[in-house]
Amino acid sequence: MTLAELASGAPLDLAIIGGGINGCAIAEEAAARGLRVALFEQGDFGFGTTWRSTKLIHGGLRYLEHGDVGLVFESLQERAWLLRTRRHLVRPQRFVLPVLPWTRRPAWQLRAGLTMYDILSYERSVPVHRHLKERELRELAPFLAEPTRGGFTFYDARVLAPERLALELALEAEGAGAAIFNHAAVERVNAADGAVTSLRVRDAAGSCFEIPAKAVVNAAGPWVDAVNEAAGLSGPGNLGVTRGTHIVVELDGPPPKDAVFSTARDDGRVFFAVPQGKLLLVGTTDVRFDGAPGDVRPTAEEADYLLAEAGALLPGLGVTRERVRYAYAGLRPLQRVPGGPEAAITRRHAVIDHGRSGGPAGLKSVVGGKLSTFRPLAREVIAGLEPPRKRDSSRQDRRPPREQEWAINLLALDAPGASRSHLRIYGERAGEVVGLDRGLLCGHAGAVRGEVIHAARSEHASTLSDILMRRTGIAWAACRGLCCHREAAGVAGPMLGWDAAETGRQVAAFEADVAFHLPGIDSL
Repeated sequence: MTLAELASGAPLDLAIIGGGINGCAIAEEAAARGLRVALFEQGDFGFGTTWRSTKLIHGGLRYLEHGDVGLVFESLQERAWLLRTRRHLVRPQRFVLPVLPWTRRPAWQLRAGLTMYDILSYERSVPVHRHLKERELRELAPFLAEPTRGGFTFYDARVLAPERLALELALEAEGAGAAIFNHAAVERVNAADGAVTSLRVRDAAGSCFEIPAKAVVNAAGPWVDAVNEAAGLSGPGNLGVTRGTHIVVELDGPPPKDAVFSTARDDGRVFFAVPQGKLLLVGTTDVRFDGAPGDVRPTAEEADYLLAEAGALLPGLGVTRERVRYAYAGLRPLQRVPGGPEAAITRRHAVIDHGRSGGPAGLKSVVGGKLSTFRPLAREVIAGLEPPRKRDSSRQDRRPPREQEWAINLLALDAPGASRSHLRIYGERAGEVVGLDRGLLCGHAGAVRGEVIHAARSEHASTLSDILMRRTGIAWAACRGLCCHREAAGVAGPMLGWDAAETGRQVAAFEADVAFHLPGIDSL
């Protein structure tokens, strides 16, 4: 389905603006219910906020102190579902929670919170928490600061590639009949007689199309207010945006298998150190942001803050400025809350029906939400559409191979040994990807040339940055993809119709994207 075909066809039942995790989930839910739906993303799927997260699928342990038990319960249910159905992308992760002189809560409160966390995780998809005496903690995590007063271990989950989770939802929506478009910007939402009628969409080549639609969901994340302005809505807006910055560190050896969850010594913020393959992800900050969403990038002050906190918490790991390979920053499109600390802003989502407040009927906005709760959000959005339709039950709860079969499949891959772990992000299609070309492309990531072919052929990738930053994950490696981007462009070019000049432009554009989105710490 092309934009021209949509423009000349019958009105869509639903048009979705924004291809992050929420927009892709809404598209999948709508398509599975038989709705005529299209998804429009101005950049690439999962790139706006999803790509820039801490890559955790967690229940929200810290939300318990704000009394949001319902959100924690919902998040833990979704964590269990993801661990069951998307285990090629979502894996259990053990966390160490030390009790330090600057820990904000006494040990008894932490134990009570972790016990409640276990109770709310009724499916027991991960082990329960465990209390550690000081000696046990020191044996488990000798790199932690001294003195400690013991601590705890507990389990949550991490997602290897959140952008691929969003992409999978988009592709599943397409498989159920949805039309999905990346690099397609919605410039205006049109209304007549008090109701939505169409959208004006501009493609990557600059051509514009008027797409008729009965209903529109604005799931544009940090761009929600900007999209609503294009729909003619006025007022203070719905967003309270905060910026979260991370640094990514290459240690002398492999990072610890256990992640660390603590509070920052300087200001009591939540602080993570999470293994990401061969690297260690350290974050995050939580700072109000009032600029243009496309301008977000890490700041030198935030990077220095994270370095100082990592040095205080993890002195045995030697997290130094020289070992930082890059930093990145993203925006949290939260509900607008005047004043108060950023960490206290609710992570609950809200679905706003603008027709009930003087705006055009058929226009809704999605604000807030978490990486782990996209499914309940999508259900809420679709439940408000008329007429309600039953979901295609054959698409519910995909069942991957049993764990033993999955391990055998990975070991059977005819690929370099270092690539097998990396290739799990493709799930059951890993063998197909390797079969396209098993030649090693990036030793830092373990990526093979077949991934480039697969991205260009089957995953709506149209730029080199799409391929290296959002499909293969090569840009997340210590090299940031700069060791192989020219070779990757040579593989992709013939498939995507690039001549020599366009290949050169794609290489230069990728280098600029890396410098902006994944800058080295000395360039901040």
